[in-house]
Order: sequence, then C-alpha cells, then structure tokens
Amino acid sequence: MILAISCTLIGVNAQSEEKIEMFSYSINTTGPVWLEYNCQQTACQGMELIVNNSGLIHKNSDPHTVEWEGMVEGNISWQLLVEEDISEELIEFDSIISNEVWSEKRDLPDIVPSPSEQEDFEEIETFSQCQMNRCQSNDFEAEGVFFTGALESLNDKDAIRIVGNEGDVLLLPNFRSSSEMEIEIWMRNDEIKERIESLNSGHDTEYFFEYPEGELWLRVIASVETEYSTYEFKIVRYDANRESLDLRELTNPWTHGDALAFNDTYHGHISASDTEGDSILIELGSKMEIKPICHFSNDFMMDIIIHEINSIEIKYLENISSCPEIINSTYLTNSIEFRIKSNITQPWSIKINTDSYGDGKNIGDAPDFIWQPGTRDGRWELVDSEMGEYSGNLGIQDYIDIFAFEITHENGSKVYFNDTEGEVSFKILVLNQTSGAIINSTDQSEIIVPQGIHAIRIEKNNSSSDIVNYRFRAPEIREYQIENRELEDLSRLFTNFYIIAGVMFLTPMIIVIWWNRNTIFKGDKNNIQIEQHELIMLNRLKDRIVKKIDKEIILSSLHQLGDSPWDSVIQEWGKPTLRHMTENLEICLWKISNLDILLGIKINRHAWNLAAIRIYSSEGELVRIDTITPEKIFQEDEIYLDSLKPKSNIFLKIALKNKPTNMNFQISGMVNGEPVAASSNKTVDWEEE
Repeated sequence: MILAISCTLIGVNAQSEEKIEMFSYSINTTGPVWLEYNCQQTACQGMELIVNNSGLIHKNSDPHTVEWEGMVEGNISWQLLVEEDISEELIEFDSIISNEVWSEKRDLPDIVPSPSEQEDFEEIETFSQCQMNRCQSNDFEAEGVFFTGALESLNDKDAIRIVGNEGDVLLLPNFRSSSEMEIEIWMRNDEIKERIESLNSGHDTEYFFEYPEGELWLRVIASVETEYSTYEFKIVRYDANRESLDLRELTNPWTHGDALAFNDTYHGHISASDTEGDSILIELGSKMEIKPICHFSNDFMMDIIIHEINSIEIKYLENISSCPEIINSTYLTNSIEFRIKSNITQPWSIKINTDSYGDGKNIGDAPDFIWQPGTRDGRWELVDSEMGEYSGNLGIQDYIDIFAFEITHENGSKVYFNDTEGEVSFKILVLNQTSGAIINSTDQSEIIVPQGIHAIRIEKNNSSSDIVNYRFRAPEIREYQIENRELEDLSRLFTNFYIIAGVMFLTPMIIVIWWNRNTIFKGDKNNIQIEQHELIMLNRLKDRIVKKIDKEIILSSLHQLGDSPWDSVIQEWGKPTLRHMTENLEICLWKISNLDILLGIKINRHAWNLAAIRIYSSEGELVRIDTITPEKIFQEDEIYLDSLKPKSNIFLKIALKNKPTNMNFQISGMVNGEPVAASSNKTVDWEEE
C-alpha cells in the first residue's frame, strides 16, 4: 500500500475561495475502506470531504462529522476542506484501510458451515513466533494479522476460519467497525458446532482464548440496520507446539536442556486445558540476591525451585500467587526454575534482576574454598588474560574468593600480578595436581608455577563485615626456561665447617644436661610427686570432656582446666593439632573427633576487649559450628569471646555440624585501645589428623 500525504493551506478553486484544503491523501489498495473526520468543537463550518475512488467523485458536507466508505480497487484520494478559521487540532481523523493481503476479496459465508460440509473455505494463518525471548518489544506490535472486511446490509454476515491446533493460545486485541457490530467466536468439528464467546465492536482490550478441539471460526454480524459497514480485527496465534527455544511445547518441569541466559525477559502463554503448565529454567549463581519481575493477566499458581550442583533441587517457594520481591540463592546454586499453572488462558512474562551480578565474568559469588582434585566446575572461573579486567567484592560473611588459572607450558611458567586494586590481599597458590594440596604460595611477587590448574586467593585485609570491592587483571605468565648446566660436588670444601657447626649445636645440650644432672641422674622426688598429682587430675578431666557425659560435668571440667597450669594441660592433652604463640597470647587447638575440638587460649600481660575468634577452612565446605561449651555467642564459623583478662586461661569445647577439609583460626580484638589480629601460620589437613 502506497500512501502519499500532503497538508496545505491553499485555495481549492475559484468557486470555493472561502474554504481551504486542510488535508490531502492518496493511496493504492484493494478492499474495503472507511474514512471519517470529526469536529472536536460545537461545529466546524464548511467542513467537506471530497473522495476520488478511481475517477468516481463523492462529496460529503457536515459541520460535525463527514465520512465515506466503500470498496476500492486501485487508487483512492481524498481532501478535507474547511473554512480558514478552523485549526487542525480541532479535527479528529479515523479510518479502516485494507492492507491488500488480508482483506475480504469475495463475499464470505454468512454462517459457520455445518459439521458435514467440507469445502475449500477461506482461512487466516496468523502464527506468531514471539514467545520466550525470540522477539524484541517493538516486534510485538507487528505480530499477527489485521483482517479487513465489510457487511453490505443488515442481513450480510461474514464467517472465516482461523488456522491452528488444539491447545494454541489466540489473542484478539481489538475489533473496530464503522457502525456497531459483534464478532462471534465459534468451534466446529466433525460432530457439532457451537458459539464460544461474543465481543462488541470498540473492543480494545487484549482477549486471550484457547484454540478449541476441531476448527476455530470468527463470525462478524451487524448490531444495527445499515446499508454498508466496514470492520477490522487483529488476530494473533501462539503455537503450543513451538513455545520453547527448541520448538517444542514447554514442559513442567523443564526438559529443554541448558538453563536460559540470566539477563533477559521470557514470554509465554498458558492455556486453561494445560494441566501440566509451563516452566522456565534461568541460569543463576552462588549466593545472589535477585529481584524477579513477573507479569500475569489473571490468577496463577507458581513453584520456585533452586537447582544446585550435582542435580540437587530445593523447593524455595510452593503454590504462590505472586512473585516474591527478593530471592536469595544458596552457595551451590547454578539455576532457578519457575513452574507455572493456571486455570485461565493467559500470557506471562518473567525476568530476574540483581544489583550485583557477582565476582569475575561469571554470575554469582566466587567460591571461598579450593576445589578437590578432579572436581573443579564452572563455579571456579578460569581467568584469561584475553578477557580483560576482572572485578568483584567481599561482603557480609564473605572473606575469601577463589579463582583458577592454568599453566600450559610443560616446564612451568613464571607468574606474577601486574595490575590489582582493592583493600584485599592477592595470593597465587601452587597446587599439587594429584592431591590438591598447596605446595607453594606467594603474594604479588613472582613465583615459578608448574604445568596444571592452580588457584588465586583473594582475601580481606581485616575481618570487617563491610563490602570491599576489588579488581585485577589475569596474572602475567612468562615461559620458564631450565638452564642445562652440569653440577659439580663441592661438599669437600665444607668439611671443616661441618665439624665446627656440629660442636656449636652440641654445646648447648651439654650445658643443659649439666644443669639438670641431679634431676636426670639422681632424681627429684618432690617435683615428680607434684607432676604426677597434676597429671592424674588432668587425665580425669580429659576423660570427662572426651566421653561427652553430663553437660554440667563438662562445664565444670573446662573451668578446672582453665585454673590448671598451662604447660601441664599441654603435657596431658599431647601435642596440639594447631598452635600459635605471640608475645601476649598463646592458642592451642586439639582434635577430639572429626566433629569435636578443644580450644585453649592463654592471655599473658594485657587484657583483650571485644575479642572474637574465627575457625575456618581454606578449602572445601565452610566450617559450621553446632554448639559451644561453655555457651558463647557465635554465627557460622565465628565466636564472640568478649573480654579476656590478663594472665588467664580459657578452654572451649566446640561441636561442629560438618567435617571440614582443613582447619585454621584467626583471632581479633582490642588491646590497649588498639585493634589487634592474629592468625595461625599453619593450615592442618583435618582428614589426616
């Protein structure tokens, strides 16, 4: 259809000098056309519509409304004339113009054919592919078909078949006509035909309905007596068998492969007869806070399922009738599923937003532990120098992020950080490729790393719960060349040094033996008796604590341990699993069982205020505390100790919820008004202890 528009203010001819041409149009089309101009004030004097339909001139004058309608085959042009004092803003234009492709070419049947009739009836194919994320927002306006027709009298009616299949969802967004009409929705199959619904002209709200069993017909009838009336309706069909991205019917639960991309809006349509419903699976990351945006036109029921690593499903919410404002994913989450059901045919759309997409290039929080050998998956992002800059943050209860990098050269490579930013520490961890153990590490200085996949550890510089942002580029990796040089044995040059060093190392031992000669060779009965008495008492206390007897007895035993000499406790309990000493404190940790530990803290000269200790695992699952005796305030892996008096000992029995991979601790607090923190410089493999 070609449309030429002009708007001029020139005289039409000498016979109508008092009028001006306000609008002038010319189009080429085939089918029914209706034109109407309305005056928006009391009257528009001199308003006249002149229509030229393939050489036939039609004129219509009226101060309120002028209109024309009829069948067009070829070119039609028209002019609107008004008096000079009438402005364009006072004139309202409305029209129905055939689009040539979908219009009434010949008179349609007056009624929906009976079930027995089998003819080549005219039909409309109105399939739309705008489901899921296959269309942009502006594509939705162009989908479907506009059909134009005309009723030549009150007795004339038009019926037309709509192509489709049972279960398809159809949309009738509007129905317009030059005079009052109705559009009826009919079902026809091999046995019966019946009317399903009826809508009046002027209908401009979206009406969704389901394709029936058999055939779908639309029938247009006049509501008032008229000689000729033009109508137009839009119809859209959403194929139930081509809903998903793999062009199948959406299933519930999801069976369409990988999760959909995170940052997109997904559209669908559910029919009342679809008892299983629809579902969509969208990718999601670890420990994310998301805000779902859901749109439904009617009542619905929905389940939200969190999908975790190793195909574990968690029912987050069930049978809800509105979208939650916030959803928090677990630390093992890799996707989220929305399962939808409804007894009403309607459209739906779902999108999820977040204020923080996560760490690195992936969505979600980076893990805070190192993978076990052979188990690294997409949670541990493999940084790549070609991917540019990486960024992330460490927030509340988030102290560590772990990334991975790969060395491909068989002789290893020299690795170092060249571009980092943030109040965090960056460490390169060299891993044993068989056991997964950390065999070497460095901060931002250069280190030689063997072939394989190794770890980057990013950690807060303090135990603050404030959010700390960081950024970095992938470590610089340079090839390491091994120099092939012959080695010479020069040990003969150091013989005299070995003799002198041996004498120096043995001399202190000889002095100690001389000072303790009476105890060693003659014996000191009093000291032995005191030591034996202490050991007997401490042995009883140890039995009470280890055997998990009455809580009050354990509590009393721990208090007695605190009053006992520190060195005697260590002698009875044996070598601590973890031990850390500074000028002002000493911390010892003993492993009672895989899920029970004894923690001892000795304070020397200065008191500690606002003290807290964190027991954590640098690899594997987060340490989770179950109970503490005596009772202390704790959260996850952190214990609040409050004030610790000088020259005092405190012992805690700690029960864990889970078995850690390894164990470490960090203590912080205020000493003499200054913040102080200390952590063990050794990590113990818990399974080997």
